[in-house]
Amino acid sequence: MKFKTWDINLKVRLFGEALLDISFWAVFPFLTIYFSDSIGRQTTSLLLIVSQALSVITGLLGGYFADTYGRKRMMSISVIGEGAGFLIFAIAASTMFYSPYVAFFWIYGG
Repeated sequence: MKFKTWDINLKVRLFGEALLDISFWAVFPFLTIYFSDSIGRQTTSLLLIVSQALSVITGLLGGYFADTYGRKRMMSISVIGEGAGFLIFAIAASTMFYSPYVAFFWIYGG
């Protein structure tokens, strides 16, 4: 299976996923430091554990909804939700509206 023979949708998805994963894992360690300074280490660690457990559950639900409603539709909804989540995170972590709890739940809960 050669890369040149792939469908354009697969190439775009591969590029998008790579870009999203690289950017997330480049920022993730610093977000942990930010949240531990803002809301405390114990609360941050507990919330990170809960967010990963919820991530597994939502991943399973996403697969179910993709089977039910179609993969393309669910991927489009997911990308729109992810973009909105990053926008809300940026606003919640700004100097205009400072709320580490809102920022945490939008970046890790979404």
